[in-house]
Amino acid sequence: MKQHYYITGFMGSGKTTIGQALAEELSFHVIDTDQWIEEQEKQPISELFRTKGEPYFRKQETNALKTIAGQRLIITTGGGIVAKEENRQLMKEKGKIIYLKCDIEEILKRLEDDATRPLLQGKDKAKIEQLFLTRKAYYEDADIIIDTTGRPVTDIVDELKLVIDL
Repeated sequence: MKQHYYITGFMGSGKTTIGQALAEELSFHVIDTDQWIEEQEKQPISELFRTKGEPYFRKQETNALKTIAGQRLIITTGGGIVAKEENRQLMKEKGKIIYLKCDIEEILKRLEDDATRPLLQGKDKAKIEQLFLTRKAYYEDADIIIDTTGRPVTDIVDELKLVIDL
């Protein structure tokens, strides 16, 4: 039995919220790769993007996947972590991947006033949709796919509890 569950999905799909709720329900530990990177780098992701660039950040995501270890872990990931083949392989080797699928229209509504995401800054709706589409096939190559569109957290967690093997 694999002890790690990696929660993936586009920004705004509910990864952090669902990961925390599921971890609490299952008595797992939850680690967010973005928070882990911020702690290691001692600066927010937005600042890291600004000072060191996206390629540096993407290397730190891979480092996080290689380094984070433990028993009974739920690891919530940044939306772009799946774009790198090495990251997808690491997650598959170390655990199971859960994709939180969400309609792009709902994602756009959820992210409307979010100024904390570097990849959204200065982007129009069409560019965000394009980013989503470039990652879609990677997200869908998951062990478990759950649609979060218009659903309460408790329903999503209940469905996940039925499909993950403990």
